Amino acid sequence: MNHEKVKIKTKHFGILSGYTLSIGNPHIIFFKNITFELLKKIGPQIEHHEFFPERCNVTFADVMNKKNIAVKVWERGAGLTLACGTAACATAVAASKLGLTGKKVNIHFKNGTLHIEWAKDKHIIMTGSVSNINNISLKI
Repeated sequence: MNHEKVKIKTKHFGILSGYTLSIGNPHIIFFKNITFELLKKIGPQIEHHEFFPERCNVTFADVMNKKNIAVKVWERGAGLTLACGTAACATAVAASKLGLTGKKVNIHFKNGTLHIEWAKDKHIIMTGSVSNINNISLKI
C-alpha cells in the first residue's frame, strides 16, 4: 500500500490537503466534513486532477471519535455514491496511519455502516450489511 500526504490545488476551492492511498485502486481522503452539494462540485475536479492520471476516488471523512468516521464519497467513473467498500477501507487505513483512530473503526455512509479492521498482517477486513439498491434513489 503506497501512501502519502499531498496538497491539491483546486479551482474555486483553493488548496486542500489530502492523504493518497492505493488499495488496488487510487483514493484520496480529506479529513474534512463537507456537504453533498459541495462534494458534487469538488469531486469531479479532484477525480480528474492532473495528479491522478488514472483518476481517483475522492473521500471526505469526518472523524467523530477514535472508533467512528462519517464519510461522503465521489467514486471515479460513478460520481456521488451511497457507499464504496474500497473507500471505507482506504479511509480506515489512512485514519489509523495518521493516529486519528485505531485499527478497528466504523465507517458511516448516509444509508449504512461498514466495520473495518486493519489486521496485524496488514490485511483489511470489511464487514457490514448488504442492500439491494434497485429501489433506492439518492436524495440529497
